[in-house]
Amino acid sequence: MNINRPCGTFDRNYFQAKEIYRTPLRKVLLALLIVGMYLLPFLTGDYGISILTLICAFSIGMLGLQIITGYCGQISIGHAAFMGVGMYTVGILQRHFGISFWVCLPLAGLVPMFIGMMFGLPALRMKGLYLAFATLAAHFVIVYVISNWRSVTNGTDGMWMKRPGTLLGIDFAKDRNYYLLVLTITIIMTYLATNLARTKLGRSFVAVRDNDIAAEVMGINIAYTKIMAFGIGCFFAGISGALGGAYYEYVNIEWFGLDDSIWYLGFLVVGGFGSIFGAIAGATVWKVMDEFSTLVTPLAETFLGGAAFYASAAFSLVMYSLIIIVFLVFEPRGIAHRWEMIKRSYRLHPFPY
Repeated sequence: MNINRPCGTFDRNYFQAKEIYRTPLRKVLLALLIVGMYLLPFLTGDYGISILTLICAFSIGMLGLQIITGYCGQISIGHAAFMGVGMYTVGILQRHFGISFWVCLPLAGLVPMFIGMMFGLPALRMKGLYLAFATLAAHFVIVYVISNWRSVTNGTDGMWMKRPGTLLGIDFAKDRNYYLLVLTITIIMTYLATNLARTKLGRSFVAVRDNDIAAEVMGINIAYTKIMAFGIGCFFAGISGALGGAYYEYVNIEWFGLDDSIWYLGFLVVGGFGSIFGAIAGATVWKVMDEFSTLVTPLAETFLGGAAFYASAAFSLVMYSLIIIVFLVFEPRGIAHRWEMIKRSYRLHPFPY
């Protein structure tokens, strides 16, 4: 019995079995969601557009981490550094070579992909905490190179970036148009990640995650699978970093610290491991909580007085920690698991047991 479909829904041919969304209702709801996302910037102001743009950009980065950790089971603590590589790739190419953003964007994914595959080599012989330390070393190596290669990266002073210019009469220098571009790229990357999980390589990721010895016995090339997981995940991270940096039109090494990589893992737990929806949900909760803490912090002055200045610096960190702890205790499988339970209850109606 397939509990992932409503009662009475059957596959009558191979093409129906391959469909991601099997029922007309799910297809209509998905279409309405996409249309609603495209209409949102016309219903909100600049502040809302800023939040939506960052949620879309960070969702791509979270999808990359989901591929590495959620699907393949390889812990990565240096994910934010690869986002920084994507940012600096665009900045360097624009500053030193004057290359268009449209050419820089795919390169912003390919360069971190190549570097990620290099640092993924230790994953062939390491597992768990040892692999986490290896990716931690990758983070510090990348930060050190960017900080000290001043002739290319401008060191700790940061670099200016340019948004894409006018294309087909659309001026992407405007925040609203740039959000529509980032949303379109996010939809494409989400589609690619969803289908990747259904391919032979995606199933190999899951097999290696569950038991790499059993996977090798079944004929899966463990080395190739792990390296590809790091490469594809870092490709997503680079695209995410390039889109986020171009929104601010500036990139600085302070934007991808070690704490960001840790929060990525933490909110992946909140969203749910091994789920495309979980990656997007985790990124959304992270950015919404970030903005919420910024808005609530001034209220602390009413209750804490002069101590509010010191409390505001840690307010967002306390909120992040509490959210992760709550999910670890009450819903360790994340938002995605809870959402699946709700959908299954509907799909099995009128037999919800």
